[in-house]
Amino acid sequence: MDDSRRRELVDATLDAPRSVVGRDEHMSHLQAIVAGRVGPVTFAEIAEALASVDMSGRDPEWRAEWAELIETISGAVKKSSARSVKSSRVGRARR
Repeated sequence: MDDSRRRELVDATLDAPRSVVGRDEHMSHLQAIVAGRVGPVTFAEIAEALASVDMSGRDPEWRAEWAELIETISGAVKKSSARSVKSSRVGRARR
């Protein structure tokens, strides 16, 4: 992922929470909003882009909020992966 794509993902991700309420239950909406601005994107790409931003100059409270956002999105990566594994198992069981 190049720097331009990373920056684009960060900007779109930061704008997305203004349109959704809550965290976990709205992560698919956040992903759709980001994708609407930058094209198809995975939670892993969003988390990678956010983690690449240098927060060293920010105050501790802001860094904590940033870390929470990254953690929430990283959790969505894990949940998305778990759903993919579960749906592939269900598909195999139906055969």
